[in-house]
This record gives sequence, C-alpha cells and structure tokens, in this order.
Amino acid sequence: MNATRAKPAKQNGFFADVAGSAFPCVTLERMRTPVVCCVLIALTLPVRATVLLPADLGDLSRDAVAIVRGRVAAMDARWTEDRGTIETIVTLEVESYLKGRLGTTLRFRVPGGEFGRFRSIVVGAPEFAVDERVVVFLGARGPSVPYVLGLNQGVFRVSRAADNSGWFVTSPVLLPAAGAASRVVRGDPSRRALALGDFEHTVRTLAGGAK
Repeated sequence: MNATRAKPAKQNGFFADVAGSAFPCVTLERMRTPVVCCVLIALTLPVRATVLLPADLGDLSRDAVAIVRGRVAAMDARWTEDRGTIETIVTLEVESYLKGRLGTTLRFRVPGGEFGRFRSIVVGAPEFAVDERVVVFLGARGPSVPYVLGLNQGVFRVSRAADNSGWFVTSPVLLPAAGAASRVVRGDPSRRALALGDFEHTVRTLAGGAK
C-alpha cells in the first residue's frame, strides 16, 4: 500500500474556515508493498487540510438549510468533480424533518471514503453504517448535493433504549471555541443520551429563532 497525496480540492464548504483548526486528509492507494514503507512515505508527505469551525447546537440549528431524521439506506463513494479526492454520497430515507424539506429520500455528501483501490481519510469526518438512524444538520450551496455542517458535529446518532422504553439521541463531541482550553471528562453530561422527543423539541425551538 502506497500513500499518495490527493490534489488540493475545492473548499466547497465542508463548513467554514477558522485559523488554527486543521484536519488533515490523505488518500491511500492499495498496493502490494510493505506496510512499513507505506507508513514512512505517509509521514513525509504534506497533507491537505480541511478547516472546521467549532459549533454548538444553536449554531447548527440556525445555520442548517435542513435538519432531518432518518435511516441510512446506502453509501456510495466517488471522486470529487476535480478528481482531487474522494467523497461519499449517503442516501437517507427520511422519517421526519425538523427544519426545511428536501423530499422523502435525500442524498448528502461527506468527505472521505473508499473507492476502488483508493481510500481517503479525513480527520473529523462522520462515518455511517447502513440501517443506522441519525439526525443530520445539512448545508447546501446552489444546486450541489447537500453536505453535513461541521463534519461530525452535525451528526447525532439515534438508538433505542436497552429496555425498549423509547428512542434516544447521543450528542457528538463538539469542538471548543478556537483558543479555548478543554478536556475530556468521563461521564460528561453534555454527552449523555437525550430523549428523542426532547431533543427534537429543542432543535425546532433553536431553528425557529434563526435570523
């Protein structure tokens, strides 16, 4: 497996820019060469950075063009238009809209993915699995395929309680403001599961206050 640098890709908003928050992206090509060589080459290659603006639930709710809950039906990787890197198109079967409306089935894109013998890795990009349920906060520019706001910050996982008493939403790890100190705390209340109904009510309220 050899590591090859992806060409600089267009910054078609995998969110906004903020100084000092760089997320490297590298494209790997599978080949029959020693893994050690691959690692050494990868370490010497410069990488393209995707820059991410820290966001909270209020920011995401106000900035999103659409907020949707649904089931992941399919994932298809492809080259970007400039063939500079790989992106994955996720197909979502819509269960409910909390903001906006884009149809009963929608497609959105996330950076990175595996296509043929190539795999593109973007730190901070969300990953999905077929049949999982999620709430996604989507942005869009013109007629292009919508994208997830804030990379993994814009994806909330939906799961059933162990005793089947209801559905809950688990918050992603949200980044701190630029320059702010932060630490990972075991049992952080902000990461505890929220009842789906309460979460959706909060999001609709925040989205309704958009300006």
